[in-house]
Amino acid sequence: MIIEDIKQCFKTYYPDELINGIIDNYEKALKQYRLENWQYCGNEIGQFVEIARRMIEYDLTGNYTPLNKKLANFNQTELNKMENASSNIDETFRIIIPRRLHSMYCIRSKRGMIHKGKIDPNKMDASVLLQDAKWILAEFFRMCTSYSIDKSEEIISSIIYKDSPLIWDTGGTLRVLETKMPAKNQVLCLLYTKNSQSDVDLCEAIEYSNFAVFKSSVLKKLHISRLIEYKNGICKLSPLGIQEAEKLLK
Repeated sequence: MIIEDIKQCFKTYYPDELINGIIDNYEKALKQYRLENWQYCGNEIGQFVEIARRMIEYDLTGNYTPLNKKLANFNQTELNKMENASSNIDETFRIIIPRRLHSMYCIRSKRGMIHKGKIDPNKMDASVLLQDAKWILAEFFRMCTSYSIDKSEEIISSIIYKDSPLIWDTGGTLRVLETKMPAKNQVLCLLYTKNSQSDVDLCEAIEYSNFAVFKSSVLKKLHISRLIEYKNGICKLSPLGIQEAEKLLK
């Protein structure tokens, strides 16, 4: 399971309570986003940022602020302290992730998640915050993975896949919730959500009854139409396929 792989990778670098905390807040934010509870999603993202800051603190100093103690205000002074840590530490931890986290912190603290306006920005704020959280989690993973390149790329793709209310992640398999959608369209939607999947996984995801027919009548036709690239059992969405999938997902 992808989450367990991430946890296992993080164990070499971070204390368990930080690992469990960031994964727990990420999964809760994802759940609330799919339920369209935008403000609750924002609340979980706020906690995600707090844990991620402690992970950066641990990367830079070898210690971190206990979970029961309040962090310093997240401002330019804090960003400067992170950037001015030892130059032997990768800029990803000193500059790039902290600035992304600060942007998330500002959206979470200074926008509609707390202060209501005439036009509610919670949905668009939740969308950008969740995507940033995915990027942060994927970047932490990328920086400490010891898995093979292929497995690492597969895990990163799983983290950053695009959420759609039409697609349900069961925890091990992606499902298209529109059961009357033709198989070829389901394939496009599944690849848009998570690109580069095997023919076996796609066949199982849409529960096509005959694998041989699925390959010849669905995947090969999509390949001929240049909507996907189908080679050596792996399917990838083409630019034309992306356009078609976006139409379907709307």
